[in-house]
Amino acid sequence: MSLQGVSAFTELKRISMPFQSIFAGLSGSPVDLLSSAIVRRRRLFNSAVFVFLLLPVLLIGAFNYRQTYNDLTDNASDRRQALAYLAAATLRQRLDYMKDIGVALATRVRFRQLVADGKWSAAIEILRTIPKNFPFIERLFLTDPSGTLMVDTPELSDVRGKNFAFRDWYRGVSHAWQPYVSDAYQRTAEPRHKVVAVAVPVRDEAKIVGILVLQVQVGSLIESRLNTLDIGGSGFIYIVDRRGHLVAHPKFAGDRDSIDFSSVPVVRKVLSGQRGVESGWNPVEKEARIAAYEPVAGYGWGIVAQQPAAEAFAVRDASLRRILIAYGLISLLAVVLALMILRITAERRSAAERLHQKEESFRVFISRVKDYAILMLDADGNIMSWNEGAERIKGYRAEEIIGRHISLFYTREDYERGHVGDLLKLAAEQGRVEEEGWRVRKDGRRFWADVVITAIRDENAVLQGFAKVTRDLTERKQQEDALLGLNEQLIAVNKELEAFTYSVSHDLRAPLRAVDGFSRILLEKYGAEMSSDAKRYQNLIRDNARQMGQLIDDLLSFSRLSRQPVKRQEVEPSEIVRQVLHELQVQSFEQASVTVKDLAVCNADPALLKQVYVNLISNALKYTRRCESPLIEVGCHNDNGTPVYYVRDNGVGFDMKYADKLFGVFQRLHRAEEYEGTGVGLAIVQRVIHRHGGRIWAEADVDQGATFFFTLKGSNHDANH
Repeated sequence: MSLQGVSAFTELKRISMPFQSIFAGLSGSPVDLLSSAIVRRRRLFNSAVFVFLLLPVLLIGAFNYRQTYNDLTDNASDRRQALAYLAAATLRQRLDYMKDIGVALATRVRFRQLVADGKWSAAIEILRTIPKNFPFIERLFLTDPSGTLMVDTPELSDVRGKNFAFRDWYRGVSHAWQPYVSDAYQRTAEPRHKVVAVAVPVRDEAKIVGILVLQVQVGSLIESRLNTLDIGGSGFIYIVDRRGHLVAHPKFAGDRDSIDFSSVPVVRKVLSGQRGVESGWNPVEKEARIAAYEPVAGYGWGIVAQQPAAEAFAVRDASLRRILIAYGLISLLAVVLALMILRITAERRSAAERLHQKEESFRVFISRVKDYAILMLDADGNIMSWNEGAERIKGYRAEEIIGRHISLFYTREDYERGHVGDLLKLAAEQGRVEEEGWRVRKDGRRFWADVVITAIRDENAVLQGFAKVTRDLTERKQQEDALLGLNEQLIAVNKELEAFTYSVSHDLRAPLRAVDGFSRILLEKYGAEMSSDAKRYQNLIRDNARQMGQLIDDLLSFSRLSRQPVKRQEVEPSEIVRQVLHELQVQSFEQASVTVKDLAVCNADPALLKQVYVNLISNALKYTRRCESPLIEVGCHNDNGTPVYYVRDNGVGFDMKYADKLFGVFQRLHRAEEYEGTGVGLAIVQRVIHRHGGRIWAEADVDQGATFFFTLKGSNHDANH
């Protein structure tokens, strides 16, 4: 027998104890018939009736118990897995953000020039304000390609000139000379707390001229968002690095030496790239625990979310107890029914007495139920019976409440609007009524109740009274209200973010216009007196101001896409492409040969689809302008009934290993000095396609051109195309 089966049997046995008096009263007196064959046949018949009535109930109850156990166990496990996934995604976002900052700093033109010229002090001076602007960055330093520390900020004189090639960050960045986030380690300088290093190579053209390292204290990795994840009162989340050493753990201080957790089974699994949920005995906490683990994609780290099994499965266990009680009652009622049938057949003249005994025993049983308030009311709503559950939930003893009206439990608002009378009237008309609402305990405190009122009528359909069952659902109501509050907070945050976007764009435009205007005035009034370098610098200032203005416009367009409704209609993409080519005629390169093939009719927002083609064709024109014979093709092909639209060119192309960066904001695969742009255009294209329910991807080779494909969900397919 399974553990669940043993538990169910034990619970049924416990619930059946109050009914033993029923069985004793209904068993009959076989003393005078022990030697009779009739008694033996009657016992066989009785046994058959018992099995016939009770076995289906037990089988259905066992199946329901097992199904509920599996479903609620899966739900609890899925929630813990979701928490681990959210923690891993949050940590990955944090690490990506730190890496992006490092790349942005290391690719500054002036900074790279200073490092290439060996002007280390001047180079670090450019970055001196970074720890103030980004407080989670504790320290920055520059090393030469061999790992020797040349300069740092804030300055620590005793580490300059030291070689750190033994550090994980150096081995990681020098392996392929790509940005690298190190494992957690104890830094050399005081205070010797644990840090994570972001190492970014500094290049001068194709040559590595140095390494920029950002030190981040471990505590900043697990701030606010990770700490606010609800893992229960006794649960916690910890992080391990690639070696299986603790990065962060709520039970271990952040400045301790590295603690090796690589032998922990779930850590071994998460470091091998696995994800899942496991339950078992934890010898450290000396209790059964559930652990969800999730790898941090792209970094080799792992997230483990632990919680005591009793806490994680509290809802499941409470539901299973209710199922056992319910099926225990059903089983006992089935037994009582069987006994009634047997006794009616054997002793019709004593049926009334036996029925009285059964009802009395059942009343005693109901009086002992503690999870439900079960009341009997007369036809006017006055209380006639009171069980232990009612005393526990409502706070009154039986002698205090019997004979009083049920309106005592309702709020003043319900009483004044006559809700109690309406409820009893509706129950009398419909036979049964169920509702949820606030009720009042004896001490004046309110609780959220699930109430079922059933009308009781005699054989002539005359109303005799009501049966009223009340369940306390205050905890569930509080959880629902908490979720509603979280949703309202999320809506407020989105509105604040939208307002912030418009405010920032407005605040940035004014100084940009001033910079551009003053530079123009200087050129117009004093241009004749300026040196050629001064004029060039002024022109650079104006170009950069205009580019910044374009970037603001692109970012606003990108943010508006999430709010702009998609107005779908039947669209001819060929007509849209012709409009785009006509509008681009002035700024395009006339030597480019553009071919527009048949394009399948689709269901889309014409304005948004036009934006897609404007960005893709503009990119194709830009990246083919250095070709001797630029060729651009706009077309469509069928893929298993789905139209796939594309824009192809024979321009500079790109390396496919960087394809995952194409559609990110500010992501550029070519230098700004070679090809202008803000790095937002393809992000806008991707958002438009996703809002249409489609997808977009690219194929390319270096110096062999590129092709951008996209689909639109709900497109009409024409077999002729």
